[in-house]
Amino acid sequence: MLLKKITKLKPKLSTTGGTSDLRFIRTICPGLEFGLVGKTMHKVDEAVSLKDLKNLTKIYESILKNYFK
Repeated sequence: MLLKKITKLKPKLSTTGGTSDLRFIRTICPGLEFGLVGKTMHKVDEAVSLKDLKNLTKIYESILKNYFK
């Protein structure tokens, strides 16, 4: 799995927490949401770890490369 390979973490499939719009359409079509989270999420001077930002960039890049093969 791509996410596990890059982050060394096992993703949890869930539509709880946050304000996921996917929770409203998950029964109609499959979907995937993921991104950065942190204690300052959506606040003034929001900040995330550089490691998380780099990992997210690698994930997005891999998805696009695979899609356009």
